[in-house]
Amino acid sequence: MFDTLFKSNGKKVKYMGMVNIRKYFEVCLGSYYNPKTEYVVLWYGKIYYYRRRKTVQVYFLNSTTKKQVVVGVSIKSILKLPIGSIWVDGICEEKYDFETLYTTLDAYNDKQQERPNLTYTNHFGISANKGDYILEPDNYPVDDIKTDSNTNLVVQTGNTKIVIPSVLFFVAHYGVSKEINKVLISYHKEEAEERLNINDNYGDLITIPDRCVIADAVFLFYLKTNSYTKKLVWNLNSRMLRNDRQYLSLMAQPYHKQEIQLKILGLKIDDQTILCTEILGMSMPQGSEIEYRIDKPNSATYGEGVEPQTLKFQPIYNTIESDEIILEAQRDANNITTAVVRHRIEQIGKIRALVKSEDLTLDEVIDTCNSKVVRLPQHEPNTFSDGEDGNANGDIGRIQVLVESGAIHPIKNNFERLLRYAQDLKVTSGYSPVVIDCVNLANDNIFIGETVHGMHIAQYDSSVEVVFVMRLSFEKHGLFYIFDCQKKGSQTSGIVIKVANEDIFIRDAIRRILSQLFRNNGRLADVSEISGFSTIKYFKHTNGESSNWVKTAIDNWLQVVN
Repeated sequence: MFDTLFKSNGKKVKYMGMVNIRKYFEVCLGSYYNPKTEYVVLWYGKIYYYRRRKTVQVYFLNSTTKKQVVVGVSIKSILKLPIGSIWVDGICEEKYDFETLYTTLDAYNDKQQERPNLTYTNHFGISANKGDYILEPDNYPVDDIKTDSNTNLVVQTGNTKIVIPSVLFFVAHYGVSKEINKVLISYHKEEAEERLNINDNYGDLITIPDRCVIADAVFLFYLKTNSYTKKLVWNLNSRMLRNDRQYLSLMAQPYHKQEIQLKILGLKIDDQTILCTEILGMSMPQGSEIEYRIDKPNSATYGEGVEPQTLKFQPIYNTIESDEIILEAQRDANNITTAVVRHRIEQIGKIRALVKSEDLTLDEVIDTCNSKVVRLPQHEPNTFSDGEDGNANGDIGRIQVLVESGAIHPIKNNFERLLRYAQDLKVTSGYSPVVIDCVNLANDNIFIGETVHGMHIAQYDSSVEVVFVMRLSFEKHGLFYIFDCQKKGSQTSGIVIKVANEDIFIRDAIRRILSQLFRNNGRLADVSEISGFSTIKYFKHTNGESSNWVKTAIDNWLQVVN
């Protein structure tokens, strides 16, 4: 049934899931898990507690047995598991490419107290009351779907209804980083407000929490200042935490009243019903500039930080189908910028061709252009990142938003410089595309995305205070791990390792490497334990505008190969 449905709606294409969920399969399926089998994502079910963490039931189709299995996955990873994605040995390299669609959620009508084209559907309630299903279970026969108690969104577009799973909408809409999702369903209101800096006594000024990103300023501003948002969000928080039930039902409504534009992938279930399988883009609410500052870094991680600087952030409100042109990508093309850049690549190409063919300056072309032009005063990148799920925070690249030029917070230490240099490779010809994940072994999911968090060790009196580890997955060059140390009073060279077998590397080698770095003043005294992972090279922390430590590290290794 599902094979026929998926194949009739789209073909298989290459797709980088950018997360390894093998451990979730092993925990939930045990000896029944076959890592060589293709498991296809079908549905997102209830949220439940697992080891004091909120986990989402994800329904997969075993392509060999044609039976369905349920696997608990961290809510932070949901946007990396679109419906139709195919997982083998815990990773995803393919998915079904369904039709790209654009839709709009009408603005909230205060008199009617609703959005005119938005309703909700709950399979459990329909089954109990013997009502009519919108997503007919016989047409999309996920196990237990008749008793699924999540309340999903239904967008009426002409004669067609688009069903958006509530879990998918929640992680895409409530903030940009997935830290906000985790906080809202894991902590009661008072602690959630503290973690999100809602009651920080700074008025409308938004203090970005350490684990969040700058683009979260929009959601946090509404949560801090807007009465409608407060009521809706804290009601959701209360429902999810009102008792210690093991399974929790989610109803995620739009947190603001403005019109919302969506770019999605849609699976046609029948002539009147489309299932949203993936959210590719979403507009943000319009408004005046939002003033924000960066939360003071955790001194245990970074060393003593500096006082946060105050900057301003304003989303750019391009309609998804409008003729607005973004001329240049921001220099550090990270996940906050790439969705807009990706969406505008064709238009950028056309306007540059016009400059070339008519021998006009860029300013002259802009003067003759009927479209709205947004200029970012940064150098032009060699190429453009695809903006697809670039970090574990989520999927930031899926949101249609740009930071104002200069709004990226200043670099405070060498670890942040390394991450920034790695992000530069996303827009460097010969290196892009690249997927970046920082590593922290203290987490259940050791891959924490593009977030600087170093690791400490308590067993040794070491001159090395913190070690920072970053994973880089290049489409052209393979998989690399970079290790860098922060020392008392001096700086070591960085280390780059080309990894051939990541499972063995993570299981057997990475902790040994860290132990050696802490014991041996930031150096590897014995490489025999990891020599099977290919050549180990060092790189220096050189200064200069043209220096890029990460590029140098990768080049050092490539020179050995070539």
